[in-house]
Amino acid sequence: MLKTAHQQLLALELLRRHARISIVHRETGMPKPLLRKTYRDLHGHSSPPGALKYSTQGLTRTIKKYKEATLFGACYEIVESKSQDNAIQKIISAFDIYKKSCPSSQLDFSAAWVIARDLKTKQIEVAKCVHCGSPVLLNARDELIERCAVCKITL
Repeated sequence: MLKTAHQQLLALELLRRHARISIVHRETGMPKPLLRKTYRDLHGHSSPPGALKYSTQGLTRTIKKYKEATLFGACYEIVESKSQDNAIQKIISAFDIYKKSCPSSQLDFSAAWVIARDLKTKQIEVAKCVHCGSPVLLNARDELIERCAVCKITL
């Protein structure tokens, strides 16, 4: 009974952050029709249609999106190193920190989940700029240069 309650609470936390139904289903195991109905009840409209972006490269096509993904990646790395929570709670915490520091960002929870997954599987990594020490998201845009966007332009 407690496991079911925990799944339901986690599903509500994720749906409040506008997570894609496929992510909520994957993380909680709850049925998709119930999740869709709950999303509609919470937000007054259906969940967004379309497929989930499956790689960080698809999420970082513009410089602005790349910078947002880099900032979230840096937040996630800090939470990952300091928190004892489970994986999804770490993503939730990092996303909440990110949104507090950058509330107008277009990065949504589903994109943050993909970035965190790619960081965890080491498909991408957060490094420090060799010139200024700012975070750099490597392998997110087919680039291996360890320079931030500012230093790359000025050097």
